[in-house]
Amino acid sequence: MSYYSYTVLECTNPELLSSGSTFVKESNSELLKIKEGKAHFLTWKATMDDEIIKLSLKHSGETFTAEFNWDSEYYNRIIYFLEYKNGKCRQLGIEPGYLFMCPEREMFNEEHYSALRKHVLEYLKRLDIVKAKNGKFDIDTLGESLDQYGYRSFITITYENDIYKWTAKRVSLSMIEVACEKKEPKINTLKGYENNLLKNKEIAKENENDDYLPF
Repeated sequence: MSYYSYTVLECTNPELLSSGSTFVKESNSELLKIKEGKAHFLTWKATMDDEIIKLSLKHSGETFTAEFNWDSEYYNRIIYFLEYKNGKCRQLGIEPGYLFMCPEREMFNEEHYSALRKHVLEYLKRLDIVKAKNGKFDIDTLGESLDQYGYRSFITITYENDIYKWTAKRVSLSMIEVACEKKEPKINTLKGYENNLLKNKEIAKENENDDYLPF
């Protein structure tokens, strides 16, 4: 099991989760940041489940929603979506916690890399099917197990323009390995031929205008 859990917690009253709140001061978890009204916590060798249940009992009129995952799980990371109200917890769903890994030496353009990630996520969210049965959730993915012949399959997405070629290969439930290569400039042979022809004509014309100098 991973040593840290990561929880993003939200409620309709943000003061309950502010840095100066009683909950944060008494919590065994570390408040990392508050972004867009959501509090991000890191917990050592445990989850925040018991703490949030007690908080929801104390503030019975509030509904708390949480996103939780094990922070050090890279290859099979799952994000759990939970709801807490009146001391009870209800699971809302799950999804893969996708992680992108790209060598720094191949990070040619950060803006294009961000666009690639968004593009790949649009694919994967359509391919990864979350099944629900009796209040339990399961992610149905293809290629995770070896088939009868010992093969596994991987999803590879190519994203390219005239300058860069990005390749995103999914190697596990959540891990996506990214590579990028910078293309050689394209040479338009027809345009080059036309330019050379024009240049030769200009040279010939200049020669015609030159005075004839006998030896």
